[in-house]
Amino acid sequence: MRVEIEGDSEAAVALALLHMIAEAEGRLEGGMDREWILSTYRRCLAAVREDSLILDLEEEDEEEKEEEEERERG
Repeated sequence: MRVEIEGDSEAAVALALLHMIAEAEGRLEGGMDREWILSTYRRCLAAVREDSLILDLEEEDEEEKEEEEERERG
């Protein structure tokens, strides 16, 4: 997937960051689902806005999901 991003709005910068993350993680060849795209974009936008509250809450949610998955496995 090739994305052309123009401008320097918060949304455009967040989208560029999302694209860089997807490329770095090797997800550009189809390893992205809707949930990953939206949650990662949300985190990128929060990072651009320096919205630490959103980032902290999402980190807590992610930790809770990991703990729940461990309980289900164990």
